[in-house]
Amino acid sequence: MAGEPGFDDITKRFSALWQSLTRTGDAWRSGEERRLLTDRVRDALDRGESRLSDMPANIIANTFTIENKVHDSALTRIHKVRHRDLGSLHAVKTLHPDHADDPVSRRLFLREAEMGLSLRHAHIITTQALLRLQDGRPAIILEWCQGTLADRLASGAISVDDISKIMIGILEGLSAIHEQSIVHCDLSPSNVLFSGEEGDTVKIADFGIALSRDENHHVLDLRFAGNRHFAAPEQKEASVMDHRADLFAAGRILSSMLQVCDDAEAISLHALAGHLSQPLPQDRPENAKAALRMLGGL
Repeated sequence: MAGEPGFDDITKRFSALWQSLTRTGDAWRSGEERRLLTDRVRDALDRGESRLSDMPANIIANTFTIENKVHDSALTRIHKVRHRDLGSLHAVKTLHPDHADDPVSRRLFLREAEMGLSLRHAHIITTQALLRLQDGRPAIILEWCQGTLADRLASGAISVDDISKIMIGILEGLSAIHEQSIVHCDLSPSNVLFSGEEGDTVKIADFGIALSRDENHHVLDLRFAGNRHFAAPEQKEASVMDHRADLFAAGRILSSMLQVCDDAEAISLHALAGHLSQPLPQDRPENAKAALRMLGGL
């Protein structure tokens, strides 16, 4: 038909597309960046532009209905969603639209999903699936949790018993993470969540900057990643890290809880917090199980 592109025109456009996928300016794109861009083109071809525009904005993957947005940062967004058939609540984490085409952000996000899917423990948030949104962004389906430790710290005092229970959950979760040779690297009150009918089951969340043992964040093309208030000295210095970096963060979390606890019985917990957050890794407990034994002996 008149006005429609012929085969020769399509060939020229495909050639230009291929050039843009393989080169940027005068430089060749990395293999990883090329793979991610090619994947997005395949997504667009598979789905079709008209199909994208027809999908309701409040429905994800034709399966989940968005109830509200619970987190919005420069890099990621998290929505509370409900399964349309089962009625169950979940969280959907995805890249912020402004970073949808950033190859580093996508690589970190897919790495987070892979680590999450490999971990199964009562005190680690359950990563349930990885899927694609209608616009091609990857999305992680997570179990729904009811709040964060940061929220509880802001709401008032925490009892000694509750502090002990929370620390047991954190240390047991860390032990399971470290058994897989993973270092969380971003343990903080915002990433300690609660689930269960009573909202009292501790869940460690957010593996966005997690590393394999004896790595530093240079392997992710990052100079520094984490929360500076809870990050271990070796993490701030971009040194290689092991599981003891997470123990430092656990000690800082314990100190944060003790700041809102005025119980005299908490003195021994202050000593544990100090031991966990020693500046030198070799001065901290050997591992999370050793820290648990110390906690049990208080």
